[in-house]
Amino acid sequence: MTFPPALDVDWGHLAPALTLLVTAAVGLLLALYQRDSRLTAGTVLLGLTGAFVLNLSLFMSGSAGGASFGLRYLADVPALALNFVIIVGTALAVLVSYDQLERLDMDHPEYYPLMVLSALGAMVMAAAGDLITLLLGLEVLSLPVYVLSAWRPAARQSEEAGMKYFLLGAFGSAVLVYGAALLYGASGSFVYENVVAALAGGEAVDLATLGAALVLVGLSFKAALAPFHQWSPDVYTGAPTPVVTFMSVVVKVGAFAALVRLVSTVAPDVSPWLQGALAVAVAATLVVGNLAALLQRGVKRLLAYSAVAHAGYLGLAVLAPDHGGVEASVWYLTAYTLMNAGAFAVLSLVMDRNDQGDDIERFAGLGQTRPGLALALTVFLLSLGGIPPLAGFAGKVMVFSAAVEAGYLWLALLGIITSVVALVYYFRVVAAMYFRRPEYPAPTFRSTATEIAIAAALAGTVLLGLLPGWWHDAVRGAQAALGF
Repeated sequence: MTFPPALDVDWGHLAPALTLLVTAAVGLLLALYQRDSRLTAGTVLLGLTGAFVLNLSLFMSGSAGGASFGLRYLADVPALALNFVIIVGTALAVLVSYDQLERLDMDHPEYYPLMVLSALGAMVMAAAGDLITLLLGLEVLSLPVYVLSAWRPAARQSEEAGMKYFLLGAFGSAVLVYGAALLYGASGSFVYENVVAALAGGEAVDLATLGAALVLVGLSFKAALAPFHQWSPDVYTGAPTPVVTFMSVVVKVGAFAALVRLVSTVAPDVSPWLQGALAVAVAATLVVGNLAALLQRGVKRLLAYSAVAHAGYLGLAVLAPDHGGVEASVWYLTAYTLMNAGAFAVLSLVMDRNDQGDDIERFAGLGQTRPGLALALTVFLLSLGGIPPLAGFAGKVMVFSAAVEAGYLWLALLGIITSVVALVYYFRVVAAMYFRRPEYPAPTFRSTATEIAIAAALAGTVLLGLLPGWWHDAVRGAQAALGF
């Protein structure tokens, strides 16, 4: 019997992910023995803070680039930068959930550890250097979100959302697994670098092309790229709003992190045809997401289609990894996490105790009855629409510039046109809040934790827009220090 060679393990670079794993385990034990949701939430926030500090120390020390398990886990600059986004997105979702669990009759302390486990899966996907690690991260990310989507068993919409997400998610995972098997058959390895090296000779290109295409299709399900986006509006509408706050940002970060790494390493060496197919999918996503959002009467569903449209903008950066697309995607995901989580946090305070009532009419006169909420939602929507000097504007400039540099001028022009279309549906909500009289009683629910989340997201959205260079320069500088 022969044994595989010993695998290198860099425990230092695994520390942020291990901290989340320990946090989830402690949270589950607390949920089992204490049954106190607020204690579990506090413990989870403490664990997220610890993971943030450890990740910051790695990022600031310039020691990024550590690889573990034979290039299967890559704690490089993009992975560490995206860890910040994942941790912040999870913390915002925990704060939004803090007072909502009891109000929505879904108060079970296991809720928070499941959220942390899903965030751990997103971290693993961001650092995956081979297809097995990618699959492991995808399942750790997805399984808790399937459960969380159906966290309100008394609400039929929530059950349907969980079942639909599970079935379509399982289909996407199966396609990805089949694609990974074909890539292994063509190259003899699951590690990205070995796949590229094995295919350099030009053998088994057709098999590898089919495998890579199926892997991209599987990831497109998670990223909600057209035509694999159909689950997104229904699941966003049916799942509890605090859960949507989490899945709309952290799941998207994990999916796009994996897409960027795969497209920047494997896809170009397999077949240029895949780049063309991905460009068509990005164009379809921009058109479908923005046009469908125009037709929505519910703000939650409008934001769901808006999330599809933003997957298209992120796709522009994915197509240009060698022209600043990696930095642009990290920056855009940071801005998107803040402004989208903030918008759903406001929505969670406006909707009633049954998590219903998201029609635009419900927002009429909000500028008079709850001016603070109206102002915050206005800033988030304008930022999502790309209005300067907010974060969304700088993010779109970066992804459009990367696309033009990579030769996708037509896609950048399509992105600009659809951004103008997006302003129409965002301004419908803003106009209802400030230029129409209230048609319903003012929302009365208040939550200090949710208001802290909104304030943090608001500050980040404004500061990133006013000072767009510092985060971009930090990522680029750390990459340059490592010789990338």
